[in-house]
Amino acid sequence: MSGTTDIVRLAHATRKRGGDPPVSEVSGVILVDNIAYEKQVLIHYRDATGEWRDAPARYDSAPPWGSPERWVFSGILYPADYPEPARFAVRYLVAGREYWDNNGRHDYLLDPEGIVFGDAQLFGVDRLQRIVEFVGWRYHMDVIRLEESMPIFGRGHISRYKVTIGRSMGPGRYAHARCVGLAVRGADVSVLSYTACESIPPVELVSP
Repeated sequence: MSGTTDIVRLAHATRKRGGDPPVSEVSGVILVDNIAYEKQVLIHYRDATGEWRDAPARYDSAPPWGSPERWVFSGILYPADYPEPARFAVRYLVAGREYWDNNGRHDYLLDPEGIVFGDAQLFGVDRLQRIVEFVGWRYHMDVIRLEESMPIFGRGHISRYKVTIGRSMGPGRYAHARCVGLAVRGADVSVLSYTACESIPPVELVSP
């Protein structure tokens, strides 16, 4: 299995709990170079039993000039209480050749209620921006303050952040201030905790 290539790349993937009965579902977006009309885009993932499977992505759209095409996937399901990261890579079959985006041979790891972005090599530069995007996606709020905590060592190096978030009500003014604990592993951002802040950040908090 080769490493990450620009010919196929994960844009982002999310893992959310929902449904009745509840399940944990992985879905996302892939970008592929339009090399030929006939092609297959597959998600190569490990299921809850440890078996590796392939799930097809489906064509969504393309720019007028034809490339890159946008493909989407969903329906990769785990038990609602499955605690382990979803492990997957992207496989692209076109013109008799096979291309992979497997996060530089490490695969993508997606925690429950998490989001993972496809530019892992640039993640160290873009980490703050990724956290801001995650807070906006998950809570529809803004980042007020960010503090880095001690890293977690285990399944790879995991950084921890205490992030004060709130809804902006104007310059320096926020409502609904809360603190969220985030774990960052590579390009994966997930929630550790969500609670009232122990200390009020140095901004003016206003009533909603």
